[in-house]
Amino acid sequence: MYEHHAPLPPLDNEARAELLRLCRRKVVPAHHAIFRDGDRADHYYNITSGIVKLVKTLADGHQHIVGLLYASDFMGQSLKRHHTYAAESATDVDLCVYPKDPFEQFLKTHPELERQIFHATIRELELCRDWGLLLGRKKCSYERVAGFLLMMARRVPREGALQGNYVHFELPFTRAEMADYLGLTFETVSRQFSKLKKSRSSPCSQAATSSFLILSFSARSSIETGL
Repeated sequence: MYEHHAPLPPLDNEARAELLRLCRRKVVPAHHAIFRDGDRADHYYNITSGIVKLVKTLADGHQHIVGLLYASDFMGQSLKRHHTYAAESATDVDLCVYPKDPFEQFLKTHPELERQIFHATIRELELCRDWGLLLGRKKCSYERVAGFLLMMARRVPREGALQGNYVHFELPFTRAEMADYLGLTFETVSRQFSKLKKSRSSPCSQAATSSFLILSFSARSSIETGL
């Protein structure tokens, strides 16, 4: 039987077994759709590993990344019958998929889990606020890129490895995707990575040739004061 690895509130054995019966495991390779904008919102998804990006397609056909979700996050909670954004795997993703109606019935009898999902939704709203602040206040492309790396480092502590005053983690985005996410051009993002790598106060010491980053805590502090 597939074991649920995402953190759960305390549940008795009977409740945990019932929850596992509702769960259908789904493994999604990197860069594949989990659901699309306009699909019926008839499932909840609990991310057990990997990173998911939420994507909105505008009327002119351009796509914008509007959010990032990580292991233990829930998605699919919606007051509408259809999704208003798409979810795509940024890395290989492992999911627990729950049918909406049975899962909501389960939540009614287990308010501790319902409370956890509520808190996860609040965290997502707080991240959206931080993201809006980053894009609104950080007019300089250097600050946008550095701020983005800081946000990533905050969200992936279990993916990264602490080594002295540095955290080492994988950045699961191409520079083109980062440019889209930050509202910059590919060339601008590439220039800022080169600048970050060369700067003495740089938050990353590896970026130009690898998808792995090393972020120093001293640089984190200097960037964080401006967020």
